[in-house]
Amino acid sequence: MSFKDKLLEELRAEAATISWEPRPAHRPARRLVAAAGLAAAVAAAMAVAVPLASETPAFAVIKNPDGTVTVRINEFVRPKDLEKRLREEGVPAVIDYVPYGQACRQPRGQIVPQPNRMPLRQAEDSRDFWIDPKDFGPDETLVVQMHSANGDVAKSNGGSVSVIRGSVAPCELVPAQFSGVDRE
Repeated sequence: MSFKDKLLEELRAEAATISWEPRPAHRPARRLVAAAGLAAAVAAAMAVAVPLASETPAFAVIKNPDGTVTVRINEFVRPKDLEKRLREEGVPAVIDYVPYGQACRQPRGQIVPQPNRMPLRQAEDSRDFWIDPKDFGPDETLVVQMHSANGDVAKSNGGSVSVIRGSVAPCELVPAQFSGVDRE
């Protein structure tokens, strides 16, 4: 579901909570003023919502009915905001976007082996991925490190995903070690 669709759904849900009663034969003036004020507020909210909905957010985090969390990253900016949103949805996370050609010094903590489970699952034919908060044990944190393609914040050019048990060391930038074809 796109950001615009989610916003429109929320506005419709809010409008559905308004009680519309039949109009009495005579209406006191203050009720008429209150109704006019409500109509003006709804119109103002719609005027503000339309321009906001037309902008693409840097990321979207949506809690699914089954408890999983769907994530879409449109721009590799504001990683700490994404980290905060994931934590609000039950996913302990550390997100770092690093400059192209750089990486976080490893190790950043005790890596949890992932033989039969993946911390992120890619949705088919989509930029979305999903995470199940139940995949993380006590004191485990999802650690995502990504870098943009030659400084283009809309494109990723690699990174790493791991799960760390215990504290996660801050990202200390070091030159990246590329294997295989250079990604420039």
